[in-house]
Amino acid sequence: MAQSTQREKVAAKEEAILDAAHAVFSESGVDGAKVSVIAQRAGVALGTIYLYYKNKAELLDAVVARFWQRLTQGARDAVSGKATALEQIDALAHYHLSSILADMPFVGLTSIVRIQPQADSHHISHVREYVRVFDQIISRATDRGDLTNPPPLWQMRDLFYGSLEYMARTLDLNQKTFDSSAVTNLTRVFQHSFFGASEVRTTVSASAADQILARLDRIEAALTPKRIGT
Repeated sequence: MAQSTQREKVAAKEEAILDAAHAVFSESGVDGAKVSVIAQRAGVALGTIYLYYKNKAELLDAVVARFWQRLTQGARDAVSGKATALEQIDALAHYHLSSILADMPFVGLTSIVRIQPQADSHHISHVREYVRVFDQIISRATDRGDLTNPPPLWQMRDLFYGSLEYMARTLDLNQKTFDSSAVTNLTRVFQHSFFGASEVRTTVSASAADQILARLDRIEAALTPKRIGT
């Protein structure tokens, strides 16, 4: 029990450091962020941070890794396995846009870190793990035959995330927190561009059902005895 409590205290202190670092990096950028300020914000001694991370770069890596891990888990939770592919795309788009709008300064920072020459490959792997949520939706839809002449997966992925990132920048510049119509319109683009086959099948099925019902009505009318005098 004592060991468990000690581990919980260590984990809680590390979370406080990462929370403080996330805030300070967002406010001051990589170069402007000071470890001493992070320590003060976390409520720990400066030396305590160096017990967890050997330098600011390693601390930044940990913050960025946690950001992508949380974003990925949130995306998985947002996408219901019982929903259709279009419903999943819509849910993921809502989640992605609202999440990056809520943390725009840090999202911009992660982009800068990712393209730096000294950036480690694990930064890219975190991003790939995140976008794999979208890839899996499209892969399952492809296996079910829901898509009509789809372009390469990477093009659909870039259309999805690229559109949402530009939307986020526009909304942020206009000081708007969210606009659900942006997501709705993006979902419609996917629906009409790539999911035409499923819509055709639905239309044909509905038409066939109408024909069957019409035939049944005619048969019922023929079998029903006519009243005298009518």
